[in-house]
Amino acid sequence: MKQLNTHIKLFVFLSLYCVSNFSFSQDISYAKKVLDTLTSPYFEGRGAINDGEKKAAIYIAKEFEKLGVQPFKNSFFQYFNYPINTFYGNLSVAIDGETLQAGVDFIVGANSGKIKGTFDLVHYNAANLPSKKTIQKLSKRNFFLNKFIVIDGANIPSNNETLSLLKINVVGATGIIFLEDKLTKALATNYVDYAILKVKREKIDRKSHSITVIIQQKLLSDYQSQNVIGYIQGTEFPDSLVAITAHYDHLGRMGGEVYFPGANDNGSGVALMLNFAAHYAQHPPKKTMVFMAFGAEESGILGSKYFIQHPLFHLQQLNFLINVDVIGTGEEGLMVVNGVELTTAFEKLQTINTQHHYVAEIKKRKNAPNSDHYWFIEKGVPAFFIYGLGSRKAYHDVEDIASTLPMNEFNNIFLLLRDFTDGL
Repeated sequence: MKQLNTHIKLFVFLSLYCVSNFSFSQDISYAKKVLDTLTSPYFEGRGAINDGEKKAAIYIAKEFEKLGVQPFKNSFFQYFNYPINTFYGNLSVAIDGETLQAGVDFIVGANSGKIKGTFDLVHYNAANLPSKKTIQKLSKRNFFLNKFIVIDGANIPSNNETLSLLKINVVGATGIIFLEDKLTKALATNYVDYAILKVKREKIDRKSHSITVIIQQKLLSDYQSQNVIGYIQGTEFPDSLVAITAHYDHLGRMGGEVYFPGANDNGSGVALMLNFAAHYAQHPPKKTMVFMAFGAEESGILGSKYFIQHPLFHLQQLNFLINVDVIGTGEEGLMVVNGVELTTAFEKLQTINTQHHYVAEIKKRKNAPNSDHYWFIEKGVPAFFIYGLGSRKAYHDVEDIASTLPMNEFNNIFLLLRDFTDGL
């Protein structure tokens, strides 16, 4: 009998072990599936061109529905409109006849205007940067007409007056080229009447004479975006809410050939949010869990701003909000924005991590308007913005792809935030 009991205990232990590990692998598997899906070419970089952002929103809504998340007011979607500058169709740049590769050798500036033609280059760097007076004289003579100014800002103080004037093209050049070591893309809600390019420093030298360029640009003045929002009702305190949020939009397309996948920023955050939705669907929470996927974060945290202005529930009901963004790393720990201000909550997070050793380190910094948590804090809602720390350099570029995003700490980050959330 004693031996039989021993075998039963061993069987139960192994069964629990297998279930635990199956659950673990399922979490990671689902997260990677979400990541692979959102970064695929079908979603166009989750931007305005070819309805990439809308496709992503529909995908998230369908996942909500599969997982058992409920919509507010019979719809997961909260629509809003805003202007966005886009680049579509043909896009090409050649320096002295040598073609540059879009996304690798050059990126179009967010608020660039359209351009087509061949133009002379004028080079300025720390060695030959003219005075403000000289720049003004050249401008009056229309020296910069039909020319691109190449600015190498290395070793030039950022507050240099001439540099500041050239950056905003007060001289009326046809285009401005900024030489950079790392190319990062951004979005803009307006545009200027000249071309703006960011080019890898090694692709242009002082001997380069001309640029041949095509940029097709269009401002979508009333582009429709949407937030995707749902909830799982609490079993004990349904009127008390805790939110997990992540923006799902990214940088979209640049021309007809290049799109920005946005794996870490912020496919990883969406994957984590959906994992929480799956978890609480299977383990009903005491308080109501709200899941919010915001659009237009990359255009100026606009989706979350719209929600704050048009909330689907009373903001006073929201006990705490955890916004996750760029969360696919974490090998070196986590950063908690607003951790300096919310000392008690931060100490609680630290205590959980000390007890379970989930991540290497948890750091804190002051609040900043750098993700969707910001507008909630402005309205008095306690909120953290949490992002991963690690050596990955891919950010706002074509290299932010799913296959190279480690996700090694994903499960530990999930467990840490689960424990924190359950204790709220």
